[in-house]
Amino acid sequence: MRIFIITMDDPVQTLPFMKEIIANRHKDIVGIATSKGDRLTIGKKRSPLVYLFSLMLIMGPIAFLKHSFVTVSFKLQKKLSKFFPFIKSPSILTFAEKYNILTFDIQTPNSKKFREELSKLKPDVIINQSQSIIKKELLEIPTIGVINRHNALLPKNRGRLTPFWVALRREPETGVSIHFVTEGIDAGAIIVQEKFPVAKNDTFNSLVKKNYVVAPKAMLKALDILEKAITSSSLTTTIRLPTIPFLLLMKPGNIEKIVCFKFYLIATIENRDNVHFF
Repeated sequence: MRIFIITMDDPVQTLPFMKEIIANRHKDIVGIATSKGDRLTIGKKRSPLVYLFSLMLIMGPIAFLKHSFVTVSFKLQKKLSKFFPFIKSPSILTFAEKYNILTFDIQTPNSKKFREELSKLKPDVIINQSQSIIKKELLEIPTIGVINRHNALLPKNRGRLTPFWVALRREPETGVSIHFVTEGIDAGAIIVQEKFPVAKNDTFNSLVKKNYVVAPKAMLKALDILEKAITSSSLTTTIRLPTIPFLLLMKPGNIEKIVCFKFYLIATIENRDNVHFF
C-alpha cells in the first residue's frame, strides 16, 4: 500500500507520533510533506492573543510555558540548521530522509503545484495531520482516501481542544478516532477507535498525553485494515468504481459501507474493535 503523509512540524505531540508511524511503515511511505502552520494556527476571524490566553488557562501556566519553550527552541534550531551545517534540523522531514523517503516543504497541501506532484506518486492513502482543511481536489487523489487522527471518540467532540471538553464534562471514557476525511469537519467514516477510561484526577494535559500514547496504535491498526481491504481476495468482487463520489457512514454496530472517492470497501464493524471484510 502506498502511503503519503501531510503533517505539521509540531515538536510536542505530532513529531513523536509521526516518528512512530514512519518507523513502522517506512517501506510503504512514498513521501511526506510539512505544511506551514502549527497548533497556534487559527481562523482569520479569531484573535491570536485571545486564543493564546485561552490555551494558558486550559493548560495551566507551567505547562503552557514549557510547551512554548520547546516549540520556540524547535523552530530556532530549524532555522539555524539552514545556515550552519553542523546543526541538525529537528524537523520530521530530516527523520524521514533517514529512510530515503521523498520530502516536501510546502505552504499548503491544497496548492495546484503540490497536488500535481502528489498525483504522480499515486498514493493509496494520505495521512493528514496538518492544520489545513483539505479541499475536494486533494481528497480525490488517493485511491482509498485521506485519513486523520482525532483526539476524541467521534462523532462526539468534533473540532479542537477535545480533551478540555472531556475533562470539563467528566466523561467516563475518551480515546482516539482514525477516520476518513471529507469536506465536513471530523465528519468522515470511522475506521478505528482506541478507548481508555477517564480518571477522576485527569486534566486536559494528562488526557492529551494518554491520547498520544494510543494514537500510533490506532493509526497503525487503521493502515492494516485498509491494506487488507486492498489485498484481500475476498474483496475482489466488491471493489468497483462509483458513479458519484460520496462517503456513507451508518451507526456503530451496523454494517457500514465505507465509500471512498475512487472505490469502496464494505465492512462489518463490531463495536469499532474488530473489522471483518466480506
